[in-house]
Amino acid sequence: MSLAVPFLGRQLKNPVIVAAGPWSRSAAAIQRSIDAGAAAVVTETITLEAGTVIRPRLYLDDGRLFNTMLYSTLDLEQWEQEMDRIDKRDCMLICSIWGATPSEAAYIASKVERMGADAVELSISAPIGTKNERLSSHPEHIGEFVRTIVAAVEIPVMVKLSYDASINTGFVHAIEEAGASAVSAIDSLKGLSGVDIERQQAVMPTYGGYTGPNIRPVSLAVTATLSQLTRCQICGIGGIESFENVLEFIMLGANTVQLASAVMLHGYGRIAEIVQGLAAWADGHGGSIERLRGAALGSLIPFEEIPEQPLVSELLSPCAREDCSLCAGGCLYGGVHREADGIVTDPTRCTGCGLCVARCPDKKLRLVWK
Repeated sequence: MSLAVPFLGRQLKNPVIVAAGPWSRSAAAIQRSIDAGAAAVVTETITLEAGTVIRPRLYLDDGRLFNTMLYSTLDLEQWEQEMDRIDKRDCMLICSIWGATPSEAAYIASKVERMGADAVELSISAPIGTKNERLSSHPEHIGEFVRTIVAAVEIPVMVKLSYDASINTGFVHAIEEAGASAVSAIDSLKGLSGVDIERQQAVMPTYGGYTGPNIRPVSLAVTATLSQLTRCQICGIGGIESFENVLEFIMLGANTVQLASAVMLHGYGRIAEIVQGLAAWADGHGGSIERLRGAALGSLIPFEEIPEQPLVSELLSPCAREDCSLCAGGCLYGGVHREADGIVTDPTRCTGCGLCVARCPDKKLRLVWK
């Protein structure tokens, strides 16, 4: 199976792109992603002036990652020097950009094009800060931004979307009509890691971008939704940590994916692991990765069309466990409970919700026709 996929006017060697973030903060950092086998790398978001360095700015709690950085700490002129040092080889270089006005964003876009960018990704919806709130919520404003940038450059333009923007039909159509070639989604979610209840203070000094595997289900749903909303190419982002995750996004309609927190938490070697995993999986399946795009979309149906199925839970073999919270009152309907001689199911009470099957630690429950 070939891993090559068409994206932003080029044939990429695989669908794995490294997202904008501190792991793409400089030529040296970008080079590590290129050397690890990424098909494309997105720079940290470039603005006219260098961003503020916040200390601390990264928070990790039980696998939940929060980032309070908005933009690159390098200014536009410094990025010109950095890009001169990058050996792109067969890798596509995408510059993430942000501007306060359409003309400012277009200026930065044309500047990075002359510096060697193969495409630009317009950052419009960072979950922290207030500078782009109007831009990320009004179709007429994003349309003006995208049209101005598309007119200013000859390279493709991709727009990075928040969750809210991704499911806004008018917003997505405005981007498409303005000439964007692709959309990437989702940007990190707005979050707080928690509150120190003894000190009565938030753990973080401001809102952060919430990323990591916990947001993957949200991003998968967005990818499937975008596949039905737009003709733009789609780059899936959010909690991608394995080659299996890459395939999930592609089968729901993504052309490519972006790795973010996986690089932060596991290092650049995770890029190579994912690409190698894709190749090994491909060897046993034939065809091409591109052939798989959207393959799972047909299995999704509207809620209103889900057929009623008279299913109930059934115990596959006797269970005498006494330490299982599921069977110690965990069933809302009383369909699974403990009696003197062990665990039993009650088909007269079971409503077939399926939670017991998912929760059973020994996989001793299944749903059967009533």
